[in-house]
Amino acid sequence: MTTRLYTFTAVAFLAGLYFLWHALQFPGSHEVSTLVGPRTWPLGVLVLMLALIAAMAVMLWVGGPEQFTGEPEDKIADPSQETPDAAVVRDKVTGQRWRHLVILGLTLGYTLVMSLTGYLIATALFAAGATVVLGERRPLRILLNTAIAALIVSVVFDRLLHIPLP
Repeated sequence: MTTRLYTFTAVAFLAGLYFLWHALQFPGSHEVSTLVGPRTWPLGVLVLMLALIAAMAVMLWVGGPEQFTGEPEDKIADPSQETPDAAVVRDKVTGQRWRHLVILGLTLGYTLVMSLTGYLIATALFAAGATVVLGERRPLRILLNTAIAALIVSVVFDRLLHIPLP
């Protein structure tokens, strides 16, 4: 588990730096006609990501991996004897084992459908699909979640940021 934690931290930090370099290539708000430029959101997310990864690295260095695994490192002598994380193990009947892949597929479909139907309709379809995949089965809650997601996207982009949606 220790090697995986250090590897994850290093790879995530390097990926964050790589994407940060690319995000800095986007035009800033002074270069476009909108209130917030295309660079603002990616930079904010990447700075937060890098800060959290740096905090994780410091915690690993100071406190060791026990705070992330819940067990002392010397207690697990053989890595093959580790018990799987409860968050990863799913029962096969409900299909929850594959829900992360379904969400990935929905995200890819979202980008394709957006060019056909427009931003708001694609957002509503994605929100409804993601809500169902994440476990909600009550139609009223699915409808409310879909309507609220579309409303938030519309208000934030059109009204607050003055960014026209496709």
